[in-house]
Amino acid sequence: MNELRFDENLAIREVLDDIVAMVDRRERLIQSAAEQAEKSRDDRMARHVVKLESLMSDFLTLFDPILAKIRKYGEELRESIGESEGYLRSLIGIIDAGKGVQGTSATLQELEKDAGEVQEELEISGEVLGKIEDLFQKTKAYTPRQEVDTQIARAIQSTNSIRESTRREPRPSRLQDSNTYFLPGSRLLPNKPSKSQH
Repeated sequence: MNELRFDENLAIREVLDDIVAMVDRRERLIQSAAEQAEKSRDDRMARHVVKLESLMSDFLTLFDPILAKIRKYGEELRESIGESEGYLRSLIGIIDAGKGVQGTSATLQELEKDAGEVQEELEISGEVLGKIEDLFQKTKAYTPRQEVDTQIARAIQSTNSIRESTRREPRPSRLQDSNTYFLPGSRLLPNKPSKSQH
């Protein structure tokens, strides 16, 4: 009998779209109210805007445990993307080198299949990471300044660590035709950098 296991990363991906939608609705409401306040020059409308912004901050505080998990997942995902990009570069280098060797067509087909699967995973992971980055970019204005500074410091530290590991990683002399394989650049979370599995 198969044992059912809880996949936290899958759960985070599923809740991500819900959180993004809730933030988008609140942000559109704030922007609409702000436009009306600017047009009307009404102090009451201005106070409504301040109230809505306060409610957004309260919302983020309420969902902070979930947002913290999403942020951590984004950090892990970004690091995982970097590792997958390195693996894909290695595959491309082997494929390119093998094209000049006779009797390797079957092996090259397998490697090209693997490269295609890695590329597909990179595209999916990149899309999810983009949603996470956009989420924290939108909510940054409603996050307490002290928390933002802490997140930025952690982001810088994480980015420097990744750059150091990238410098040590050997790269193939050339990549396969970009029409076949595309390597999306590593993305940086605006708040706190994250790290996760595909």
